[in-house]
Amino acid sequence: MSGLGDRLKSSAALRVLAVYLGASWVVLQVVDVVKQNMGLPDWVFPFALVLLVIGLPVMLTTAVLQARPGRDDGTVAESSPRAAPADPAPRRLFTWRNALLGGAAAFVLMAAVTTGFMFMRNRGIGPVGSLVAKGVLEERSRIVLAEFDAEDPVLARTVTESFRADLTQSTIVHLVEPDSIADALSRMGLEPDTELTEDTARELALRDGFPAIVGGEVAPLGDGYVLTARLVSASDGALLASARASARDQNALLEAIDEASSKLREQIGESYTSLRETPSLAHVTTGSLAALKKYTQADDARHKEGNLDAAVRLLEEAVALDSTFALAHRDLATILGNQRRNWDRQIQALESAYRHRDRLTERERYLVEASYSQDVLDDRPRTIQVYEAMLRLDTTDAQALNNIGFNYWQQGDFDRAGEYYRRAREADPSPDIYAANVAAAWANVGDIQRADSAYKALDETSESPQFKPWRALFEYQRGDEEAARSQISALADEFATQAEVVAFARGMAGRLELVHGRMRAADALFSEAVELDRERGDAGAALERSLEKAAFLLITAKDTAAALRELDRALTETPFDRLPVLDRPWVWAATIAARAGDASLARELIGKRDAEVSPRFLEIERRYEHDFRAWLMLAEGDADGAVAEMRQQPAGGCPRCLPADFAHLFEAAGQADSAIARYEQYLETPSNFQLWLDAMVRAPAHESLGRLYDERGDLESAALHYAQFVDLWEDADTVLQPRVEAARARLQAIVRERG
Repeated sequence: MSGLGDRLKSSAALRVLAVYLGASWVVLQVVDVVKQNMGLPDWVFPFALVLLVIGLPVMLTTAVLQARPGRDDGTVAESSPRAAPADPAPRRLFTWRNALLGGAAAFVLMAAVTTGFMFMRNRGIGPVGSLVAKGVLEERSRIVLAEFDAEDPVLARTVTESFRADLTQSTIVHLVEPDSIADALSRMGLEPDTELTEDTARELALRDGFPAIVGGEVAPLGDGYVLTARLVSASDGALLASARASARDQNALLEAIDEASSKLREQIGESYTSLRETPSLAHVTTGSLAALKKYTQADDARHKEGNLDAAVRLLEEAVALDSTFALAHRDLATILGNQRRNWDRQIQALESAYRHRDRLTERERYLVEASYSQDVLDDRPRTIQVYEAMLRLDTTDAQALNNIGFNYWQQGDFDRAGEYYRRAREADPSPDIYAANVAAAWANVGDIQRADSAYKALDETSESPQFKPWRALFEYQRGDEEAARSQISALADEFATQAEVVAFARGMAGRLELVHGRMRAADALFSEAVELDRERGDAGAALERSLEKAAFLLITAKDTAAALRELDRALTETPFDRLPVLDRPWVWAATIAARAGDASLARELIGKRDAEVSPRFLEIERRYEHDFRAWLMLAEGDADGAVAEMRQQPAGGCPRCLPADFAHLFEAAGQADSAIARYEQYLETPSNFQLWLDAMVRAPAHESLGRLYDERGDLESAALHYAQFVDLWEDADTVLQPRVEAARARLQAIVRERG
């Protein structure tokens, strides 16, 4: 019977093991659901697991002891001659009734411990009581984040910003905004960019009534790091809470930051449900600390130094380290877009960001989706809808407000754009871009006084070269050309080591020369800018400057043959196949050819474009090339069709461009009255950036208006425009002087006729 007994015991144990494991799985699922729904601490699940592990040998022992052949009560059969006397004590202890009651008691104990813990935490009792429950901090208190301390300053700032990204998602406390900190530092007699050490942060918190600060340090430990974070009382410096986490290497440091911030938020009093709903830092940005450091350096280069080339380089390095770094891809596309170059690379970056958008927080996902709608799909209404969804998360989200303003600007709605820019500036006064956008918006609607005040405020806070050209262009707009020249010259001198800035300044200086017909001086400045562009490896920018020269020869100098020669030279020196497909300026080159009367060359260029660009982007480009098709129709003799086509051209971010295009087309088509109306509209329309168009159009517009008014018999208006033309081109190159002399002679004749 011994073999039979062993088999029975083995069979019973296996059955109990199978049933117990299945029941344990069900229990753990229930515990997990209860933990999630009731906001219980994470240790509840391992507590239950430990109890189940302890219960397993109890159940197996009970199964073995209670398994006996021939009797249901577990005693040894009297007929078994080999049965050894058994101690009844273990059988009495390990009964199924005791086992089940013991299991139930264990889980009752777990429930009691959990309930007691949550009661003490929520009531602020004992060491587990939260700071909010104890009354040390109020819910939604504003706290100051100090700079973390580390041997590597870049690592210190990276960890600080990573901690900021995590704490920003807290529902229990609010971080003090950077603009409030900058304002407080100024009132303390410090520079707005002063490093916010724990001592400085505590003094700032005391001054402005913030109850606590967060600080910490990152210390090396072998090949890894130890991260310490602490919450300190502003009033007396007492330690309120602390958290420590270790990382085996730099890439694991992000997980340590997430762990430390979660511990700190737990001690403050954040609900466990909220903590679980907060995505970890690695999912918000990147799992590579090296990539995050590059991203942080790029942010400094972009916003503090105004060095966009350096920012682009650093972001390229960041996405090379982590190809799934969605925000780095998005920011790279944004900077390239602001520079108006490398559309092909912008599209690649935005498609990568969009592909990995599920790694982001809800707000950051909206940012990526909006950028994708704006620059890849060219869907302005959809873009505005996405940014409005961001505003539903936070009605004071300055980035969403600013970007809605930009999309209205690009549609030519400058009043509405200015309103959103103003709201963005009020929500967050610290970024230079918001202040610059407000100033440019006011300039674009002709409110010179408010624009001047806004630029003066920007001058006091910004050292970035990104917006100094805007200020210089504004000086030109309001008629102070000497101030514009001085600021452009100072820009090139101050940032002489940044080739992009110097090239931009040389281009602006060249345009000022073109306003006055000084083509040789402008050509020298443009040539210098082209060389700088080529040294930077920007063949596209170099080609665009050459095309700009061809356009000037055509529109301003009215030398069709010279314009076509310059167009041919530009396309020979920088063949389109050297540029990414989407960066090839087919339409601009084809428009120059069409306006010069070479319809064959225009069709050839646009035909190559149609063959190489994908249908998706071809559809977008065709929305904005009605002006090209209008000039092509005119070159082929269809003046009425050309005017009808031009009327379909949408308004854009350049307020003077469409009136100028219409004026030139009406004049070429022989429609004098319409040409006059459009030239006058062009001259009367304010624009912060009007120098770009004025370089080619301003003087010839006055010349054309003088002639058109003269032919209509309006001698007073003719004389006014002849005089302005002569004044602008008084020192023009010799080749242009015959036109100046003709206008001067006619002006003098009108004066004599009218006495």
